Amino acid sequence: MFAKKNSLNFEREVSPELPVLYRVAKRLGCKHEEAEDLVQTCLIKAYKAWDRFDGQHLRSWLIRILRNERLMVIRSQKDVISLDEHEDLDIPVEGFWTALSGKLDAERILAAIEQLSPNYRMTIHLCDVEEMSYEEAAQIMDIPVGTVRSRLSRARQIVRDTLIAEQTSMEATL
Repeated sequence: MFAKKNSLNFEREVSPELPVLYRVAKRLGCKHEEAEDLVQTCLIKAYKAWDRFDGQHLRSWLIRILRNERLMVIRSQKDVISLDEHEDLDIPVEGFWTALSGKLDAERILAAIEQLSPNYRMTIHLCDVEEMSYEEAAQIMDIPVGTVRSRLSRARQIVRDTLIAEQTSMEATL
């Protein structure tokens, strides 16, 4: 359990999460400097709220703060964005990444992920890149677990279709 109001404890517990926070900030559409600023703002908010943190799921708690801060920035820029589209539940395809391993290089997979809409990109990042549970991702994105499963299934299908089409195109030119 975490000791409250202890800055050394805060730094020790949060430091390992910095790379994750930075990667998530980049996935939320931030450029390098914006991502650093967003992470810094997140850490300031987290430090101020440290005495209220229950000590459970630190990474999820920090990413939730980060996401909320990013949404506030987006809203202040008057850009309209909805991260909570309604989607039907699809059952995730088991072994998705295993089926692709060894056949494709990481750059092509990442490029396909970058083409996804922000909702799908964030879901696949949290669940497949950061290896968070559906429940943690749902908490971070403030959506139902079923929506996380649906988005993940659709995101994986879109990535699969993109990579297959790309592979077919490459083979046709050979």
